[in-house]
Amino acid sequence: MAFSLAGFIGGAATQGLKDIEEEELRVKRFYEKELDRSVAEQREMRKDRRKKVESRMEQITMLESFFGGDPQARNMAAKVVAGGSANVNMVLNTLQQARKNGASQADMFKAVQFIPDKDAPNQSFETAKDAAESITELVKPADIGGLSTAASKQSKGLFSMAVNKDKIFNTMVKEYQGMGELKNEPTEKVTQALKGQLKIDFSQLPQEVKSLDQTLNQVSSKISKLDKDSPAYQTDLDTLTNEKKRIIGLMNEKAVALEGTPTDSSASISVLGTNLNNTIADAEKQIGYDKTKKTAILNGKLVAVGDAIKLRNKVVDDAKKNYLLTLVDGAGRPLNSKAKVIIDTRLSTEYKELVDKLSGKKEPTVVEKKEEAQNKEVDIATNLGSPEAYINDARKRGASDAALRVILSTAYPNADLNKLLKK
Repeated sequence: MAFSLAGFIGGAATQGLKDIEEEELRVKRFYEKELDRSVAEQREMRKDRRKKVESRMEQITMLESFFGGDPQARNMAAKVVAGGSANVNMVLNTLQQARKNGASQADMFKAVQFIPDKDAPNQSFETAKDAAESITELVKPADIGGLSTAASKQSKGLFSMAVNKDKIFNTMVKEYQGMGELKNEPTEKVTQALKGQLKIDFSQLPQEVKSLDQTLNQVSSKISKLDKDSPAYQTDLDTLTNEKKRIIGLMNEKAVALEGTPTDSSASISVLGTNLNNTIADAEKQIGYDKTKKTAILNGKLVAVGDAIKLRNKVVDDAKKNYLLTLVDGAGRPLNSKAKVIIDTRLSTEYKELVDKLSGKKEPTVVEKKEEAQNKEVDIATNLGSPEAYINDARKRGASDAALRVILSTAYPNADLNKLLKK
């Protein structure tokens, strides 16, 4: 059979075209595989970002609620969330506990403050979603720049150089973009509002009642260790006593604030009652009152029996009145049901005086009433002419020996009371 040059050339050309078509198909398949992978990664990253935005939006909304109408509330919340989950949990748990302890929004503002950037003093996020968007990292554009080079390295065959890989690549990228794939995240996010600084100082928050109780014990311990012979004793005692009053006031405020909260319990009544006992005991300590000997210190001098009891009643009465003020509002109303229990059971007389005072009535104080009754008894004892006569009369009226000592020590200061009362 004769050789046909035309046929040979034609066959070679046909084979060359097939080789080029096969190479183009292989390149397209390579790009398709890599572009599909990039699209899948982008979808997963965008999905993950959406979850982060939703989670952070919830955290911002939760934190924002602690700061009420503060114009920087959302900025503060966003700044906390931007610090990460550990930071969010720490701040959120602390603020929740502070709220249980009775913290007000003013307390929250002092504890967590946002100092705006000087170039954007009044700027804030319009919504919690805007804030969450701004602190969540954008999904980076798909890295497809090296795919064309990678395809070249993978190319094989005599006619691979004849394939325009860049043209194929660019055409396919346009097709993917036309279908909505390989899209970049929008970058017009609000970021200016986060340029300020966050200042956190949890020492501004109210302490737990338990913690205050420990602090109160520490102050009491310091008082018990004071050197009574020291020239600074009275000054130090007054300072520490005033500190105890301050702590007790805070404890009462927090105990009252528990009502209606999940931590509400009758324990707050116990706290209020214990604080009243401490207040009375502190008043007695200030005058060195001895219950057994019935003595006290007045202006640096020892006083006994009647004078000591008068002094004791006066300082205790004043202390109870001051304590009462921690359980009522400006109008004299009990702060809550637990405060009312303490008032009704242990401070009813002092409360009546307060109500009368607020209404403009002038009533004798408890101490004044006691002194008036005591003075009447002294007059009776003097008029009867002798200690013995008064003892017989008073005992018929049910008077105790302790009460007789108080009256007789004033009416008959030189009488031997121990001998007389043994009869």
